[in-house]
Amino acid sequence: MSTDSNQKIDYLYKEYTRLSEKCDELIKSTFDDFKLFGAAGAVIVIWKPISDLIAPINSKLDSSSILFLGFLSILAVIDIIGYLFLIKQAYGWYFVYNLQAYEIEIKKFLGEAEDSQLFNFNMGKSEQRFITGVYKTSFRSLLIVFFIVGTLLPFIALCYSKMLYAVIYLLLSLISSITYYQLFRRMMKQFSDKSYL
Repeated sequence: MSTDSNQKIDYLYKEYTRLSEKCDELIKSTFDDFKLFGAAGAVIVIWKPISDLIAPINSKLDSSSILFLGFLSILAVIDIIGYLFLIKQAYGWYFVYNLQAYEIEIKKFLGEAEDSQLFNFNMGKSEQRFITGVYKTSFRSLLIVFFIVGTLLPFIALCYSKMLYAVIYLLLSLISSITYYQLFRRMMKQFSDKSYL
């Protein structure tokens, strides 16, 4: 390789490394957000006893109203965290998309075949078996768990308190869940269509 080629490969590799580190930081940050979901889930579980304690103190609101307002507030917080999580996911996939270009160029410089596993970490993420198999299945399972904790448990608690509140909460939660899932599907389609493969 000539000096210019060496400089170019060095630059490509350094930039690839820098972007990979930024992507890793984003992924770590995203996993830290799961702690927030855990905290919200814990609050959902203990909110019924808390609302029963608050109701006698505040005579303007009955226990079912406090329960309903508390669950709506928790749902709003979960939604905000979820949408922030989705933004991070989109940004992470943007990193993957850009890192694929570096992997292709580095492989060319090294004379590696296209099907070589060398510098193939991000290219592999565009493979359908990863996107539809590993990633989507895991993410869907996670969404189902959040749906059960964030929708069904509060709905059941509200059914014992006041049916109107339970129905309103269920409708709002379903709208939120469906909207989130549609945005997730759109994001995955966009990035799976953009792959270099």
